[in-house]
Amino acid sequence: MLNKLKQFYNEIKNINNSVNNYTNDTVIQALPTVAYVNKAKKLIDEKDYNGAIEVLEAAVDISDKDPLVYKYLGKISELNRNFKDAVYYYEKSANLAPNDKEIWLRLGMSYLYSDILDKAQIAFENANKLLPMNTDVQTGWGMVFMKQKKYALAKDKFNLAAQISKYNFSAILLSAVMEKRLEEYDIAEEKLRFLVKVAPNEGSLYEYAHLKLIQNRYDEAEQYAHNAVMLNKLMLPAYFILGEIYSVQRDYERTNENYKTAENLGLKNSALYFEWGKSLLRLLDFLNAEEKFKKALEYEPENKDAKIALALIYAYKGDFKLIDELKEKNQSNVYIQEAQGLQMFENSEFESAVEMFKKAISTDKHQTYNYYHLAMTYQKLNNPAKVREYFDKFTQNNPNYAQGFADYGEWLINVSDFEEANRKLQKAQKLAPISTKVVNLLFLAKYTLVNKNICEYNIKDAISVANRALELGKFDYMPQKQELERMLKDFQGN
Repeated sequence: MLNKLKQFYNEIKNINNSVNNYTNDTVIQALPTVAYVNKAKKLIDEKDYNGAIEVLEAAVDISDKDPLVYKYLGKISELNRNFKDAVYYYEKSANLAPNDKEIWLRLGMSYLYSDILDKAQIAFENANKLLPMNTDVQTGWGMVFMKQKKYALAKDKFNLAAQISKYNFSAILLSAVMEKRLEEYDIAEEKLRFLVKVAPNEGSLYEYAHLKLIQNRYDEAEQYAHNAVMLNKLMLPAYFILGEIYSVQRDYERTNENYKTAENLGLKNSALYFEWGKSLLRLLDFLNAEEKFKKALEYEPENKDAKIALALIYAYKGDFKLIDELKEKNQSNVYIQEAQGLQMFENSEFESAVEMFKKAISTDKHQTYNYYHLAMTYQKLNNPAKVREYFDKFTQNNPNYAQGFADYGEWLINVSDFEEANRKLQKAQKLAPISTKVVNLLFLAKYTLVNKNICEYNIKDAISVANRALELGKFDYMPQKQELERMLKDFQGN
């Protein structure tokens, strides 16, 4: 009998504790559903979300006026990243208990992740009335402004969140990101340096690497991007930074190895192949760049950036149909600018083409093929000083691109600068030893120089180039070669 009384007392005590806990958790009481809510909370803690949903749906059958039931249904939806359902349940809970101090924060975050930004802003304003000076509310509110591209307002909210809690490292990181967007690099540098020391994670390391990349401090950018990948090998944006660094440094092998590593880790998506294509385009590997852009569109047919990049590839081939579809709404895009310059060149609008190519360089100095376009356009404008200037810039930026040296050498021959043509064409031959065009041009330059400075060495040198052209199967200057051979016999006869 004593044991039965003790058991009955414990059951009453447990029920009282549950009621007290429920009273602390909600303003509006719905006593018949309290046991269901408490059971659901335990199941949520155990990550048995399906079981918790069954319990809460049973509670709705008892009473559809308990805000806490909807609040926890919303919480489960949020945990499952089903933000549409989370919004539905949190809205019902907020309508029933508008003074719940947590509900507006959760509703605001669910609106945010659902891209319902106008309602998200209202939700965070309501949350701020109930929870003034709350670091999470300010952070969420800042994220709304960030998505709206109101970077200055977002920065203010993140800074306030960090002031409220110096341990809100997410707010510090996001404020630094906003400062980067606002080009306040010194302030961003200070915060990111602090984060990578006291709270290093893949996010802070990536953002610091990105800042270093913006500042053209490639060694440091590479270091921090590598550190991000070491912490999380699936940190895809860090591979993008590394790919950009290697391609800017004209390191073809490391560029491809970097992206292949990401690909082999299963990080295959439209963004990966678009960034890979961008790097290859920077390296003037147009064929493989085209392949990557097409691959990006296979993963995401509406990837506007990949379409624009592919339109530029087509423009190189004289096909401007795709660029005509895209140029009106994307005038600030460097690929659009370059493609328009090519279209103007094709239409003999050379002055306009010059301005467009210069605009493209101003937009992105690493898109150096525009220097080549300028050199070719200034040839049409008969401006040799500018031709020389932009060929020099192009070859300095692309020291392994044979075609650049070949075209430069051919132009130098046309303007009778045979000594410089000889130097440029020798470089082109080293880069493209089986190019018959290069070898023939090189012979022409050397032949002309022989006539300016007749000596046995120069004659033999020119003849050796002619023999190389014959080995390759195409030689255009046989009479000149025969003339040199006669000259050589005369020298040797003396």
